[in-house]
Amino acid sequence: MTSDIASSLPRFRVETVFDVGANVGQSTRRYLAAFPDAHIYCFEPVHDTFKQLEENLKGNDRVDCCQLAVASRKGRGEMCVQGCSLMFFLVGDSKRAPIDGNVPTEPVEVVTLDEFCQIRGIDHISFLKIDTEGGDLEVLKGAMSMLAEQKIDLVQVEAGMNPGNTWHVSLERLKGFLESRRYFLFGIYEQESEWPTEEPHLRYVNAAFISAELIGKNRAGATSVT
Repeated sequence: MTSDIASSLPRFRVETVFDVGANVGQSTRRYLAAFPDAHIYCFEPVHDTFKQLEENLKGNDRVDCCQLAVASRKGRGEMCVQGCSLMFFLVGDSKRAPIDGNVPTEPVEVVTLDEFCQIRGIDHISFLKIDTEGGDLEVLKGAMSMLAEQKIDLVQVEAGMNPGNTWHVSLERLKGFLESRRYFLFGIYEQESEWPTEEPHLRYVNAAFISAELIGKNRAGATSVT
């Protein structure tokens, strides 16, 4: 996606990146290299994973690591911490099935993006990446003000691609939610097949959306150059 931003939006300067579901910093490292002017806010709620994230990004003054979950409401929540850390999810806010009492969980602090930006004095997000294992729509619902005011330029979500995928929010739902707020499909990336069943169709993709505001600015810039 970073190469598409550079080629399709040559005058667009990425200044603020939100990495929601940062895990141990895999995506953040790519963003540091691709967007040399950007400050990156990493959100990772689980204690042990957060400590790895901090260690991996230690000493980088372009990064803020926040031990927070992000959802549609603030307060306290429970993260399911069973299995690989890449698959941890916020109980009750994810599309994932309810868990039983035998599954390990960890209490976490939960914020909304609108609240976080208000408290931190952040009035614009250049690029919002969300990877919350089924909670992506709830994260977007917690950014209603930012989205309504077109204060987020680009949004990347993890989108389910077939009705048998019970983990991820469908592309259709995410697309409908974002299009109603004047965000339009920019590109589809990292297509993953249905690995649990080994069936030959897509399980999920990373789908990126661009704001109408940025589309207009890019069009105006192209016109002025010609």
